[in-house]
Amino acid sequence: MSAKLIGALLIFAAGALLFLQCRRQSRGELLFLQDMAPALEQMEAAIRFRRLPMPDLLAEQTKRPYCGQVFTQVEQHMKSGSTLQDSWELAADAVPWKQGKSILAALELSGDAQRIGDNLRLAALSLRDLVCQLQAERHERQKMILALTASGCGLLVILLL
Repeated sequence: MSAKLIGALLIFAAGALLFLQCRRQSRGELLFLQDMAPALEQMEAAIRFRRLPMPDLLAEQTKRPYCGQVFTQVEQHMKSGSTLQDSWELAADAVPWKQGKSILAALELSGDAQRIGDNLRLAALSLRDLVCQLQAERHERQKMILALTASGCGLLVILLL
């Protein structure tokens, strides 16, 4: 009897870990997007009001907790001789989340300061819209994953007993 009880507890523990892993992954995406949108807005404002060059703007953004790695990669690619646009595309390609990656890859960082600023603002707005959409979907998805995990674990426990 105790072996069956231990087996049931292990199944429920595995289900809980699966649920937490799914939750952690969606949280990582939201944190990244929530950090990237203000980073792009801050870059747009710095271009408009402080007239800073792009290398200085990138250096400022590397300190961000969740999206700073993207800006670090852009800087590294630029130091190796790539253009700003190519560096941005390479760094955006390394983003693990499909929707955020597509918005960032579509960002064009060429032209005059006005055009770059407009592109940054539009990308930030797109990211903010995506965050709102993902937050609405996240709650429903978590409820469904929890229900499926609990049902699956319950079925396995019934089958074991």
